[in-house]
Amino acid sequence: MFGLTVDEFKQSYFPKYRESGVITIADVKDAKRCSDEFHDFLVNNRFLSSVSCFRVYDNELFGFYKQAERCLKSGKTDVSNIEVEWRLLAGSGLTCRRFLSGN
Repeated sequence: MFGLTVDEFKQSYFPKYRESGVITIADVKDAKRCSDEFHDFLVNNRFLSSVSCFRVYDNELFGFYKQAERCLKSGKTDVSNIEVEWRLLAGSGLTCRRFLSGN
């Protein structure tokens, strides 16, 4: 119906959370991939790009990626440095999943 299922959203566009306690280059690369691919998908999906929760998620995902990248570059690799961004991303992701599931 929307061109995206809840499972596709979670698997393709939600960064993997590694409970190692540190931000790694793999985390940053995965967040960048998710951000780039979701943004491209959203730009090309006229309906979902008009739904505010997906635009918010796109912005939160980019913010999470950039914060993780900044932390990694500056040597502040403790995951507590991206906790705020992670929580915002998780919240907006939940809203998108609810929309996709019709709840």
